[in-house]
Amino acid sequence: MDKSILVFGTLFAATMAGIFSLFSLINNKEQKVSEFRQAWIDGLRNEIATIVASLYYISYYYSTRTQQNPAKADDIEESHKEYVKSCTSILTRINAQDPDDALREKNQAFLDSLNNIQNAFNANRYSDAAKLSKNLIDDSKPLLKAEWERVKAGEKSYRRTKWLAGGLSVFGAIVALIFLIANYKLTGSFAVEKLTS
Repeated sequence: MDKSILVFGTLFAATMAGIFSLFSLINNKEQKVSEFRQAWIDGLRNEIATIVASLYYISYYYSTRTQQNPAKADDIEESHKEYVKSCTSILTRINAQDPDDALREKNQAFLDSLNNIQNAFNANRYSDAAKLSKNLIDDSKPLLKAEWERVKAGEKSYRRTKWLAGGLSVFGAIVALIFLIANYKLTGSFAVEKLTS
């Protein structure tokens, strides 16, 4: 058997193994990014739920206060802290300048809803703030869906390497077939013999 065919086959196999190792590294990294995105989605949902729950509690609390039973700051201190913390967390999560135009619009609509709530809350219109939380929930749905679609599809580099790996697999199969055919023509057999010195 021609030694050059065996050398070529060995080099080709080593190159393909190296390429697929690189793809594996890229895909592992992109998998981590997708996991972080999923954690981001879950975190945003929790923050929205905390804001809504706090607003409804504070609104209800103030609506039940009377002159005989006046409001006390201590009664709502915890809910107020949770509201402020969740609003701040959301403001640090949402990118109003996202490079994706469609996502930037969704982000801005969501942030506008949050801003309306904050304005009502700061003006001590707690009932209005609680009612506005419905808009916050409604505006969060397209944003969360867009992020979920991004997680489902995978990161761009993951999608590219997936297609490239498929193409290289087909290419590798064709080269292996050519290698076997060349070996058959030289030896009359598909068996690859060991190199002998």
